[in-house]
Amino acid sequence: MEARAFFLVGSASAAGECDCSYRGQGDGPLLRVQGAEVVFPDYPGNNLFNTLGNLIECDAIALLFVDFDARRSVLLQGRARIGGALPDWPGAPRSVAVCVELVSERDEPGLPRLVWKEPPCAS
Repeated sequence: MEARAFFLVGSASAAGECDCSYRGQGDGPLLRVQGAEVVFPDYPGNNLFNTLGNLIECDAIALLFVDFDARRSVLLQGRARIGGALPDWPGAPRSVAVCVELVSERDEPGLPRLVWKEPPCAS
């Protein structure tokens, strides 16, 4: 998981309104696995704080990792807590620690191959 380029975060408000967001920007490692806990940085995004707002109301969280080469996915489910900045991610004002309660792995045979391309240069 630490070697993945990105992952998706799923959260929901206390009213059940769901949000899914992409995580993969920033310097340093994508996340850190510490025993049964996964820690990742929270970088400024669109400043709507959908994920953080949901986690304040309801700490249930899901992290989805997709391996497009192996055509497999790993889903982690657990409880999150919001923490402060960490030295591994100097540009992130916060971090999120997830106590993992359930891990689901599955083959995704219909998943298309992902081809990474460099963005075109602005001229």
